[in-house]
Amino acid sequence: MNFFKFASLTLIRNLSKNIVIFIFFTLFIFIASSFIFTSSSLQNSLDAELKGQPDIIIQHKKASRNHPIDNSIVDEINEIPGVEKAYERVFGYYFFDTANRYINVIGIDFLDEDQEKQIKHLYENFDLKVFMQKDNMLISSAVKKLFEQYYYDKFFNFIVEDEEPKKVYISGVFDKRVNLFLNDAVIMDIAIAKDILGYEENEASEIGIVVPNKLEIDNIVQKLLVITPTSKIITKNNMYKYSHELYDYKGGIFLSLFITSFLGFLVIFYSQASSISGPGKKQIGILRAIGWSINDIIKWKMSEAMIVSFVSFLSGILLSYFYIFLFKNNIFVSIFLGSDNVYKDISLEPFFDINSFAILFFITIVPYLASTLHPAWKSSIADPTEAVK
Repeated sequence: MNFFKFASLTLIRNLSKNIVIFIFFTLFIFIASSFIFTSSSLQNSLDAELKGQPDIIIQHKKASRNHPIDNSIVDEINEIPGVEKAYERVFGYYFFDTANRYINVIGIDFLDEDQEKQIKHLYENFDLKVFMQKDNMLISSAVKKLFEQYYYDKFFNFIVEDEEPKKVYISGVFDKRVNLFLNDAVIMDIAIAKDILGYEENEASEIGIVVPNKLEIDNIVQKLLVITPTSKIITKNNMYKYSHELYDYKGGIFLSLFITSFLGFLVIFYSQASSISGPGKKQIGILRAIGWSINDIIKWKMSEAMIVSFVSFLSGILLSYFYIFLFKNNIFVSIFLGSDNVYKDISLEPFFDINSFAILFFITIVPYLASTLHPAWKSSIADPTEAVK
C-alpha cells in the first residue's frame, strides 16, 4: 500500500488544520537556516580574508588599548632567522563629524610588492603609476555613498590636527564582493594615512611578520618576546581561533533560544495530535473496520508527519537561502555585524555548511516525527465500533 499517496490526500483534505503546522514549521526552519547561512558565510569569508594576513602581528598595548608601536624594531625583527619579512601596518578610524560617522583609514606601502598585489585584488583596474601621481585613495561603495551625500564626489578633505585640511582624491571604488570587511574603509598611501591619523614617522599601528615555515612560528614568538617583552604578540592561529569563537558564541545563543521555542512547538503539536477530533476518530475507525492494522494506521500518520516536516524543512531552507544571499542588509546580517556605522552595502557569498544543516535536521525532523508516534498508536488501538458511532 502506498501510504505516502494516501497521506498526501488526507493532508489536502484537512488542509486548514495542517497549513498552520506547515507555516509554523517552515518559519522555524527559515529562522534557523538564516542564522546558519549568515554565520557560515561570514565565517568562510573571514577565514579566506585571514589567509592574506601576516603570520604574526605585534601590537603595543597600554591599559588594554592599542597604542602606536615604534617601527624601529622592524629591522631587528628582519634579522631573526626564519622571518621572511617584517613590515609596519597603519590603520585607524577618522571621525567625519559632519556625518557623525567613522571612516576606517588604511595605509598601504605601495612600494611593497606584496601589499600592492592586495590592492589589485580589491580593484581590478588599479594602476600604481597613475595612483601615485597625487594623493589618491580607494574607497568602498558605502563610503562613496556617504561622501556623495555631502557633495564629495571627487575628493575628500581630511581635517588634520595643527595642519591644513588634507585633500585626498577618490581614485576608485572597491569591488562590491570585498565590501564585507572593508565596508567603511578607505585605502591610501601609508604616509598620507599617518598624517591623517596623527602618527609620527617612526610610529605604526602594528608590525606584521611573514614566516614561510609555519613550524618556526612558536620559536620566533619566543625571540620576539625578548626583543619587545611588553608588546602583545598574536599569531594567525590565534586570529582563526578568536573568529570561530565569536561566531560560534553568537550562533550558540540563537540555537539555545531556537531549541527552546521548537520544544514549545512540539508540545503544542503533540497536544493537538493527541486530542484527535470526532471526524479524525471516525476516519481511523472506518479504516480499522475495513481491515487496516495498527501498524498501517501508524505508518499512515507517520507518512503525514514526514510529508509535512520534509516539505517544511526544504521550504524553510530555500526561503532562507534566497533571503540571505539575494537581499542586502537583511536583519540577520545586522545581528551578526552590529549596528550601522556607514551605509551597509554588503552581499554575502553563498556557502552551505552541510554539518550545521545535518544537526538542524536531527533536532527538528526527528523530534517532530517522534512526537507523532504515541498519538498515532493511541488512536489506532481505540475500539473501531466506538469511533464510528
